[in-house]
Amino acid sequence: MIISLLLSSSSEEVRRKGRRQRMWDFGVTGEAAQVTLDTVVRQHATKLVDIIRKIAQQWRTLSPEEKKPFQEASVQAMKQFKVDFQKYQAQLTPAQLQQQAMERRQRMAKRKAIRKKRELTVLGKPKRPRSPFNIFMSEHFQEARGTSTQAKMKSLLEDWRNLFSHQKQVYIQLAEDDKIRYKNEIKSWEDHMADIGREDLIREQTRPRKKKVPAVKDTKKTQVVKKTSPSRRSKAATKTKSAKTVKKGPSKK
Repeated sequence: MIISLLLSSSSEEVRRKGRRQRMWDFGVTGEAAQVTLDTVVRQHATKLVDIIRKIAQQWRTLSPEEKKPFQEASVQAMKQFKVDFQKYQAQLTPAQLQQQAMERRQRMAKRKAIRKKRELTVLGKPKRPRSPFNIFMSEHFQEARGTSTQAKMKSLLEDWRNLFSHQKQVYIQLAEDDKIRYKNEIKSWEDHMADIGREDLIREQTRPRKKKVPAVKDTKKTQVVKKTSPSRRSKAATKTKSAKTVKKGPSKK
């Protein structure tokens, strides 16, 4: 069955819940769907992701006739959402519309970054080298003081600052070794990306520079043959004749 979220008439609910329109539907709608999910999670002590995965498997086993009522309900819900969303936007000021557009761009950029990170993980990109403090924190995180993650990190930072230089040197050396590991792994990974045609994932400073092939000039086209016009030829001939007569001078009898 599809879990579909039917929107309430409240404009704030339309703005907040409208982005979750494409969820599947249990056959219950609105707040009842969320109450049912929470009840199932509490009763079976199961993660919400596992429950949705089971429902998705059940959805795939349904026949087209069994899916049809839920698909029609989803189409009607989308139509109602568009009407309610238009009413909601009509109440907003230009400043609020601009703020919404900016928030939407930020969400899209965040999703794009997440998709790219997942792609790099699938392609097996090596993890970046850790700093000395990160190595220290990963080793002592479990026994760190504090109940929350933030409190533990704060206490670990204080402990790191109180370490002597020779104690820090151990983690500094481990960090240097991790840098060498990353340098070797990223080089082989980028070579593999170049082999499969994914040069876009290679760092700019390591991309092979394309050699500029000098343009071959066509000598036949570039050579310009200067041809003198007939009028210029006649003028040049008369000038040479007059120059010869002046040099010879008057003949003696």
